[in-house]
Amino acid sequence: MNKNEKQTKQTTNNTNQTNQVDELEQKVGELTLGWQRCQADFTNYRRQTEEDRKKLIKVANFDLIESILPVLDNFQLAAKHVPKELESNNWAIGIKQIEKQLENILENEGLKKIETIGQQFNPAIHEAIEHISSDQPENVIVEEISSGYQFDGQLVRPAKVKVSSGSKS
Repeated sequence: MNKNEKQTKQTTNNTNQTNQVDELEQKVGELTLGWQRCQADFTNYRRQTEEDRKKLIKVANFDLIESILPVLDNFQLAAKHVPKELESNNWAIGIKQIEKQLENILENEGLKKIETIGQQFNPAIHEAIEHISSDQPENVIVEEISSGYQFDGQLVRPAKVKVSSGSKS
């Protein structure tokens, strides 16, 4: 083999090697992009899964709180009707403490009692069961019949209230 043939063969080998290196670099680039897309997809999946889990927990908590509210109502009703002579009784005091403990647990979970007495009537969060004459201006809540609650900005139950008609008879 003469010198020109060797140079041509070497140039061809160099060109083939350069083409192979270019092909491999292109393949590495494609694989890297695919890996990056896969990693981004997984990150998005993980974020979406976490959001879905949080939503599910909120819905479950909402349902649980909604089912516990009648128990809280009964504790409040019982505490409201304790006879005067039993107010200092240890059992009655214990029942009031259980009521307060239940209120605190629900409050810590995000339950918020709707303000009523002295507030302007708001049909979005209050349910008027009666309009009564009073010294208060018209549409001011004068009495709460049943507490209302919100959880995570969502109405669980409207407060049942008596609203002033504004004129005392």
